[in-house]
Amino acid sequence: MKQAQLIKKLRLERGFTQKQLCEGISSRTTLSSFENRGTELSSGILLQYLDRMNLRVEEYQLLLEDQEISPKRRLADQFVKEYYAGHISKELKAEIWQNYLTHHDFYYYILWFETETILAYKNDRFDAQKYTKEINKICDYLFKVEVWQHFEMTTFMNLMFAFSDEMILALLESSKETLAENAANPYYTSLLTTFFINGVILGFQRCNDQILNQFLTGLTTVAKKPKYMYAKMMALYFDKLLQARAAADPTTVDFTEFYNALALFNMTDKIKELQDFYTEIIEK
Repeated sequence: MKQAQLIKKLRLERGFTQKQLCEGISSRTTLSSFENRGTELSSGILLQYLDRMNLRVEEYQLLLEDQEISPKRRLADQFVKEYYAGHISKELKAEIWQNYLTHHDFYYYILWFETETILAYKNDRFDAQKYTKEINKICDYLFKVEVWQHFEMTTFMNLMFAFSDEMILALLESSKETLAENAANPYYTSLLTTFFINGVILGFQRCNDQILNQFLTGLTTVAKKPKYMYAKMMALYFDKLLQARAAADPTTVDFTEFYNALALFNMTDKIKELQDFYTEIIEK
């Protein structure tokens, strides 16, 4: 379904005539031409139409993506499928790279880099020195963007493993104002929760308390909101893990009640994952 068809569908479902929807925003001809012939519509007018229909931009975007799969989404979905299958095909890498060369869209560059590196990292075969030029290019992009949004946060979160400790801290410092603002925005809470959790895990794995503490501070900020229980749960787990790491005898820090609480929600896989991470950090 194209944008024009979606706007018409949303308008009719909400009981608006063309005249009612466009009044004070645009001419009726503008809306009619858009719906019937797919003519261009300015973003300003589109945003006002959505506001009149009590639709948020992100809701509209989700509806549009559900109706029409973009090339980016198709390639990203295929990448995820092949990642979980344990093998990234040469054909997929080539198609993503060709899209980057054709469109000069940095999204494709990031996706291509992920196809080159993430499985190697998962299997402990990643060598950052092999990709120095690519890593520097990605970091340069992130430094140039002053206001990080979903794409930049996802890029940093997914590729943090490739960056040096110094680079991670520098990127965090350069984006801290935007991250603080986004932490108060419900639209970003789920993403930020994962963002901060990934950073804490990396801090533990690299034995870098500066990285660990900065990401844990961010996670704790999100966890203060009562409805974000997953963030609160992980912040509590990491706090107990820090206590165990600092203790002369780690077994004095008891996780039993914590795991029992997760068991009430049938989170068996999550319990196993956290127990394995405890072993990795405390018993290595």
